[in-house]
Amino acid sequence: MSSPTKPSVCLCVPTFRRPAGLRKLLTHIERSTYPGAITVIVVDNDAENRAGIAVVESIAPTFRLPITCFVEPRRGHTYAYNSAFARACRTVPAVDYVAVLDDDEYPDPDWLAELTTVARQYDADIVGGPVFPVFDAPTHWLAESGLYAPARYPTGRVPMIYGAGNMLIRRSVLEQYLDEPFHHAFAFTGGSDSEFFRRCQADGRSFAWADDARVFETMPRSRTTVGYLLRRKFRTGTEATRIDRKLSGGIGAVIRHWCKGLGLVSLGIFSLPAAAWGGRRAAMNSLIWAARGVGYIAAEFGIFYEEYRNPR
Repeated sequence: MSSPTKPSVCLCVPTFRRPAGLRKLLTHIERSTYPGAITVIVVDNDAENRAGIAVVESIAPTFRLPITCFVEPRRGHTYAYNSAFARACRTVPAVDYVAVLDDDEYPDPDWLAELTTVARQYDADIVGGPVFPVFDAPTHWLAESGLYAPARYPTGRVPMIYGAGNMLIRRSVLEQYLDEPFHHAFAFTGGSDSEFFRRCQADGRSFAWADDARVFETMPRSRTTVGYLLRRKFRTGTEATRIDRKLSGGIGAVIRHWCKGLGLVSLGIFSLPAAAWGGRRAAMNSLIWAARGVGYIAAEFGIFYEEYRNPR
């Protein structure tokens, strides 16, 4: 039974060709300790195979929470997110908050209770929490290096959060952005959530961090490689430039990007010989700085890494 004193939450889950991950996520959602009303919306972004639809149809008869699934035929995670947001705000009655999880994640049982508690305690419009990697190859040196560890903050007000993989947003705030909350220019590159948060920050929205609202992300062996990690860091560099140019612009923004990019590349290159003596982790830190710096500069020339275009 839901508690009338607890806010109602609609959980949005975009999915693309990860039926096992989606099933695992939904299994953990059913174990939630949250006493308020939870509605689940799954958006299958694969109109061809519809594996997400099949998962939801198979579990819906015995699933203890209201759950629906529909197909968003336009490829790209921004289309899936935005369609889910619109459905949550316009068709689910009496929803106070909208939450988001990805189909390669699963939450702690207390996850939603922690997010909503922090949202109400600090009267925050948007709340985030940490996403911890769970490696398929936990003994790999990269998995043990700490390089994948999430950013952590004390629970409470923060200037902004950094990702939508563990997010709760006030419905009345999200409704103000339903024309295009996650811009489609980022559909295959990622970064649409960071750009959205920057806009929200500029509009005076409030943010909080719930450090005990824990989410776990499956990290397959394909992500435990030097190449994957450097491509991701390159991508975050390009994101920073693209978002800054979009929201700030002007010659000052260009100068900042070049200064940051060249500074990081120089730091990475010149620290690498000394870092080699500190082992593989130290050397990776130097390479990561360089990769981010190259990303800052590459974006000035319209060069991006479309991580999410590959159907795999």
